Amino acid sequence: MSAHEGLSLPRLPRGARLLLMASVGFLVFLLVAARLVGVYTSWLWFGEVGYREVWRTVLFTRLSLFAVISALVGGVLFTAMWLAFRYRPLVALPRTEDYLLPYRITVLRRPLWFGLGIAGAIGVVCGLIGQSRWTTVQLFLHGGSFGLRDPEFGHDIGFYVFDLPFYRLVVTWLLVLIFLGFLAGLATHYLFGGLRIAAGRPGLSHPARVQLVVFAGLFVLVKAIAYWLDRYTLLAGDSQEPTFTGAGYTDINAVLPAKLILFAIALICAAAFFSAVVVRDLRIPALAAAMLLLSSILVGGVWPLAVEQLSVRPNAADKQRVYIERNIAATRQAYGIGDDRVEYRPYPGIGTRPPRPASASATPLPSPKRWTRYSAPKPETSPPPPAAARPLPHPLAGPHRHRQPRHPNRRLPHWTRRRSPNSTPRSRVSATRSTESSSS
Repeated sequence: MSAHEGLSLPRLPRGARLLLMASVGFLVFLLVAARLVGVYTSWLWFGEVGYREVWRTVLFTRLSLFAVISALVGGVLFTAMWLAFRYRPLVALPRTEDYLLPYRITVLRRPLWFGLGIAGAIGVVCGLIGQSRWTTVQLFLHGGSFGLRDPEFGHDIGFYVFDLPFYRLVVTWLLVLIFLGFLAGLATHYLFGGLRIAAGRPGLSHPARVQLVVFAGLFVLVKAIAYWLDRYTLLAGDSQEPTFTGAGYTDINAVLPAKLILFAIALICAAAFFSAVVVRDLRIPALAAAMLLLSSILVGGVWPLAVEQLSVRPNAADKQRVYIERNIAATRQAYGIGDDRVEYRPYPGIGTRPPRPASASATPLPSPKRWTRYSAPKPETSPPPPAAARPLPHPLAGPHRHRQPRHPNRRLPHWTRRRSPNSTPRSRVSATRSTESSSS
């Protein structure tokens, strides 16, 4: 028994493990059996109508997508975890500070099985999700050309119908692959000490920094490709204007330049992430990530919204005229109602036939009754009674009491007496007298 076995996680008894494995197997069987029944039913139905080869093609495409996506996702996850495990730091932390020691010891018992199990399970789930897009793959493989080009970029219409959805599918799964690989490497480095976020001694080892910034740089680089493809999606997607489908004034004059700006910013940010492999300064990729996030909000969201609300909405008929004409022309071409099949005649708005004379036996309509305005007689009104005389208020009642006239010989207090401008105050007179007496 090794010294670390007492620190590992407790193991389940053999009976509990067998029961858990049997439960998981039964659940998987139920999920797979339902799909197998549907596959067999479709096989019989296509055989009855004589198109079993079509079902073989569908089944082969879905199985191929499942295998490819599962292998790619599982391979990327296993590679990320293996690199993090291979270049883990060998410096051990004290047991009082290493809270992940029991989990690390449990994984170190069978690291290969843990890596293959986690990568395989996530890969199978992603494969089941990705196989539902088999129609996109078949359209890309068997697509063609329409012989018509769009008025904005000059590409054939078949590019938007057959090729562009497949390119976007590939870019989406590349982003998913890189993101899952980043998370797998981050978790493995954290488990084995390459990433420390404990208080007092946070840090990132050199192998962990290189691996994480490479995954982040690849993610931003693929995001730049997604920005480039978003330019073409503007013509095939729904416009902000509800009256027609396709690109409008805001899409062409605001969103399209914004996508080009974001494409250039994403390339610069990807280079900043890759530079952290050589330059040991994580502030450069942090600033690049902040710049990309801020520019995506301002350039990709705020600017098109401002153009739509301030420039397009007040004068929508004039701004959207060219793009509505494009939509009408595309609709006529799609439904086959162009000038070669439809004859357009101007309508002057004046009738060409004389009015039909009325027959003598026709009974004229009765004239409507004239309704006189009814007004009810006004009742006789008598003049209002005179208002009652108001009683005079008591002289001593209320705050406004009647004041008696002052007697002319009544002496007022000294603080209410009026003084002439030339009079001298009493205090000054008394002070003057005291000064004269002291001087004499």
